Amino acid sequence: MADRGRADTSYDVDTEVLRVMASKARRTVGELGSSVVTTPADAGHEWVVVAAAGFRAAWSDGLAARVTDTEDFADRLGTTARIFDEGTDAAKAEIDAMIWSG
Repeated sequence: MADRGRADTSYDVDTEVLRVMASKARRTVGELGSSVVTTPADAGHEWVVVAAAGFRAAWSDGLAARVTDTEDFADRLGTTARIFDEGTDAAKAEIDAMIWSG
């Protein structure tokens, strides 16, 4: 019978899965090539050119933000895998670093 006074601190985490997810996220960003949408050579009427430029700017900004989010996510997955591999002392050190880095 388990001791009710102690919390179970073991986690069944497959760190290799986390690393594969991080790798896939980085590969997806790498395959993207560029987060900037090119301006069409000749879009026709001036209002179409203006609309296309606005869309291009908004789309490029949004895509760049998602690339940054994906890179951050991949980094966090890698850090999580490392912490679970290294154990409790690594988790404590990571939390200390987060507290004192700000």
